[in-house]
Amino acid sequence: MVTIKPVEPHTVSTRNRFDFPRLAHESESSSRVARALHNLHRKYHSSQIKGFKALIHGLLEQVRRAYVSGSIPFAAHVPLHLLTYYKDSGHLDQGVEFWNWLSRQEDAPLSPIFVGAAIELLAVYGAGIRQCEDIYERTLDQQDDIASQYQLQPGAILPDRSKAITIKGTSIGLLQGILSARLFYGKWQASYLALDTAFRLRPTQVVTRILDLFVYERPSFEGLQVFFMFCRGGNRVSGTVLAAVLKNLQEITYQVSDSTFKINAVRAMFQVLEAYVRSAGLLNSIHFNILARAIVSAMPPTMPTKLSVDDEQLTKTVIDLLTQLWGYFAKHGAAPTQTTFNGTIPMALSLGYFSLGRALFDDMVALDLSPNERLAQSLMEAAGSSRDSDLLKAVWTCACDINRSDAGNLPSLRSWQTMTLAARRCGLHSFAENQLNLLEPESSIRAQLTAKAVGKDSLEPITLTEATPKTLKTEDAHKFEDLCAGIFTVIDRVKDLQPGNYSTFDEHLIEEENSLSWPDAAEESWQRRLYDELTLEKGHRNSHAARKKRSTITETIAVSDTGIQFDSLRYSNWKTINSLLIQAEAFEQRLQAFTDAAIRDRRASPQQKGSNTTVNTAGARYPVTVEQFRAYQQDAHNERAKDVTEEEWRNRILRLRNVEYTTQAYTNTTHQP
Repeated sequence: MVTIKPVEPHTVSTRNRFDFPRLAHESESSSRVARALHNLHRKYHSSQIKGFKALIHGLLEQVRRAYVSGSIPFAAHVPLHLLTYYKDSGHLDQGVEFWNWLSRQEDAPLSPIFVGAAIELLAVYGAGIRQCEDIYERTLDQQDDIASQYQLQPGAILPDRSKAITIKGTSIGLLQGILSARLFYGKWQASYLALDTAFRLRPTQVVTRILDLFVYERPSFEGLQVFFMFCRGGNRVSGTVLAAVLKNLQEITYQVSDSTFKINAVRAMFQVLEAYVRSAGLLNSIHFNILARAIVSAMPPTMPTKLSVDDEQLTKTVIDLLTQLWGYFAKHGAAPTQTTFNGTIPMALSLGYFSLGRALFDDMVALDLSPNERLAQSLMEAAGSSRDSDLLKAVWTCACDINRSDAGNLPSLRSWQTMTLAARRCGLHSFAENQLNLLEPESSIRAQLTAKAVGKDSLEPITLTEATPKTLKTEDAHKFEDLCAGIFTVIDRVKDLQPGNYSTFDEHLIEEENSLSWPDAAEESWQRRLYDELTLEKGHRNSHAARKKRSTITETIAVSDTGIQFDSLRYSNWKTINSLLIQAEAFEQRLQAFTDAAIRDRRASPQQKGSNTTVNTAGARYPVTVEQFRAYQQDAHNERAKDVTEEEWRNRILRLRNVEYTTQAYTNTTHQP
């Protein structure tokens, strides 16, 4: 390992200095240097290499001083990487100082390229949403191109909805900055309008950082739909974000007891998987681990009895399902890891599926993987309960081998206690005695075992009654079987799937009897009519027949990498934004009601950590109690049951989109050029 000596931020040695004279007239080269250093910090920010962070900070400080002194010519990407680095590394004071210097330069205009990064920095610094909005508006006003000012406003009308457009001066980075600030300060409505603008302008080129914001900062049922928007247009989605979306849904399966909702959450996880694969996403072992554990956690719990056997049919179904899923991920170079089994086996055992736990353990051994000590203890307890002497011996051998390779240590006292008790249950008196004889007479573990009356003298077999089969609720078993059948279908669809055919994917399958998202109550004709009214110039609002005729001119119509025409893509995104606005409003109202009630009753606020058991249906800012979550489910059910008219629906959408509408024409806060 290469050891890097610590370097003080402002006293970097000459050997580490850049050749700034050589870069004096190469703004592109200086931008590359800043980007490379910033990326190094992002990749290794948690590195334990001594002095690494100080080295990167010192080098970037050299870049900043050279930029301020004029040694490096103006290049918008240099401040972009510096400001983002200051935010990511926590050097907020230095970042704000650098921004103040940039904003005072009259000969260097404020480029949208780095102003977005500055807005994010200021939001984290605590400058306030008003200052962030002022900077955003001032940057727009300074643009020479009036069209770019207009197009960055909510509700702007495109010259042609079916084409990809490039307008000088528009910057998704600027939108990202103000969107981040709005989310940070809880301005959900303005955030979704900014998201709508980003997808209207560049439906296939929205930066993944925007998806991160919604996945981590908004409730998971909202982040799920934003995820679909990204996949729909073939936008880049990282495997890390996919894992975050899956984990949010996985948490629901752990903490919500309702079997229908739990199964719907797992079904949604595989919808997410299919959407990701259809948009050319790359899979890894982390994704497999999450999905495998979610499948097992959704199994219906068996009725508790002292000794029992589980439902063999369900066990066989799950084994077949995991085997197929395993085979599919193997094509992507992903294989089960120790983490896979450390998560799935205890879950299976806790639900009473001992034979499933045994089968997974056999697979683990076949892959030359070993259980950790906690998993070994769980398996030995299961072996004792099911009187599986072969399993007990196999697990104990693994436990001894693991500790023997670990500096020659013996299993812990807890492991010895678990083994001896399981041996008594299995009637393995001689086996347990032989294992105890391996301990030295003066061994502390042997002394403690004897003191706790679990030693040699108490190894007589326990007399047990015959096992009583565990029973399953028929309804829950059928629901789980239907879930498995659906997952088999998903795996069958994606195993030979080539990216680029997202248009055949039905995102709305998860909305059937599911509170994870709200299907829009509006009829398709209502939505299409309002969409045309808001996105077409007056006089160009063609009838459906005219649109259909125009759509035959394929040579002028842009198509995404996922096989969707831009006109259809923008329309689908517009509908999703409407649904998100409705959901966000209802969620915020419900959250505010619980917060007000907590203040009135002098209880912990739902937004405070540790206020009762929480369901991870949201990002860090939105912990939701089980009580709240069930209330939200009821809200969703009531929303679907409403019998609304077209006028009521349209008025709600116009209000949420900040559009003033009359029977003659509609207006918004922007002015067309």
